[in-house]
Amino acid sequence: MDTKFRGHRGMIVLMQFLSTEGPFCRDCGLGVFRHMTSRTLVQGWYGYASLIIAPITVLMNLARRDKVASLAAPQPNPHAPSHQPMDPGPRLLQRPMTWIGLLIPVALVTLVVIAANSN
Repeated sequence: MDTKFRGHRGMIVLMQFLSTEGPFCRDCGLGVFRHMTSRTLVQGWYGYASLIIAPITVLMNLARRDKVASLAAPQPNPHAPSHQPMDPGPRLLQRPMTWIGLLIPVALVTLVVIAANSN
């Protein structure tokens, strides 16, 4: 299936938009989705616009993930040599980097609330 998974890297002043596009089998698409989304959750929060762009990027990837996950298991090509499918790795919420990335916005909101209450 042809699709594009996106990533976002926020840097205080700059930002970087990442993408991986291609025809993916189920396993390869899930692997790319998990990698790009996990990295976005860790690296996507460090800029003013990035606070909005990172969650949108994650939501876009989640919508594309459903399309890839519904594909059948990859099968070898009977007419030509074929590549071994990518190992999709652990599920998104089983990756430590994902949890670290999810804690970042929670910590930011907590700091803002504490700062607002201290004034």
